[in-house]
Amino acid sequence: MTNIGLKGEDIRIIPVKIAGIKRIVDNLLENLSAKQKLVVSSRFGISSGEPKTLEAIGKNLNITRERVRQIEADAIKALRKSEKNEELKRLIETIQEIVKEKGGIVPVGILTAEVFDRYFNEQKFSNNEAQMTEVLFFLADLKKEKGNKEIKDSWSIAGFDKKYFNSIVGLLENIFDNSKELYSEEEILKKIDHTDAPQKHPELKPEHILNFLEVSKKFGKNVFSDWGKAKWPLIRPRGVREKATLVLLKRKKPLHFRDISRLIAEQGLSDKKVHPQTVHNELIRDKRFVLVGRGTYALREWGYEEGTVKEIIVSILNSVDGFLSKENLISSVLKKRKVKKATIAVNLADKNIFEKVKGGYKLKSK
Repeated sequence: MTNIGLKGEDIRIIPVKIAGIKRIVDNLLENLSAKQKLVVSSRFGISSGEPKTLEAIGKNLNITRERVRQIEADAIKALRKSEKNEELKRLIETIQEIVKEKGGIVPVGILTAEVFDRYFNEQKFSNNEAQMTEVLFFLADLKKEKGNKEIKDSWSIAGFDKKYFNSIVGLLENIFDNSKELYSEEEILKKIDHTDAPQKHPELKPEHILNFLEVSKKFGKNVFSDWGKAKWPLIRPRGVREKATLVLLKRKKPLHFRDISRLIAEQGLSDKKVHPQTVHNELIRDKRFVLVGRGTYALREWGYEEGTVKEIIVSILNSVDGFLSKENLISSVLKKRKVKKATIAVNLADKNIFEKVKGGYKLKSK
């Protein structure tokens, strides 16, 4: 498989407003005995929206936790064997199709949102409604994957290939570890397309890659929807300096400290008000930033340097054996400092340091 980037039409089931989730689940539970119905309703929080523990249900019914577990298991088996109407069959098929499309495993919240969006044409739902879908996930023969250090709480389909999942996660981890850079989803797909993964895994699809990023706890997405390692400061920036770095990287150009402060607030990077002077004070003390103009900061990794314009011109000329054309010299200075061309010209007029020669400038001989 080549060219794994998302192209063409996104094939989706057209959502149709058929019936509310509550009516579907209520009708389904009618197949159970009174005790089974009570246990399932309590266990999944169908009535209250708050699922209860086995112990809490056992105390309420004056039975052991193990007995509650057995009643729950029997109830799920009964629901799986019960006769299903066409509406319920379509809903279960939709759930299974979503999980298959995403590579066999989907985080709990994402699967619930997909079901409401695709089947019920609803983008908002209550906690109570979300809990109701869990009963349907069991009917769709999905397995609840409890979250751990590696993955989030998820649902997986029968036959889920964990080796395939781990292989793609490992590849994504290598991409981030080797580059130490943040990537958009489109950039990640292009990176994967330039590896041997499409040949090793013919079943690989863009939806799998993007979904595995969501499932794995190794990765995270920042407010600009750029992905990286979950522990990276630019994924979950805490201090002003990390937040300023993130803003500068996104804008890809030097910014005044007032603009940096404003963008931190606009992007929701801070719960508290970030004062412009605080930003200025933090950045001027950090070697990762360079003051390239009056109140304007750039990232040092972009090639900017401190010093006066005259000092930068001297540094540039020294690095090229003392001579450079006027055009190239101006271009080189502008890559290191944000100044006007006229300012560069004024500094070049210092005849004690620079000598104008045919085609450019050189350092004056001592």
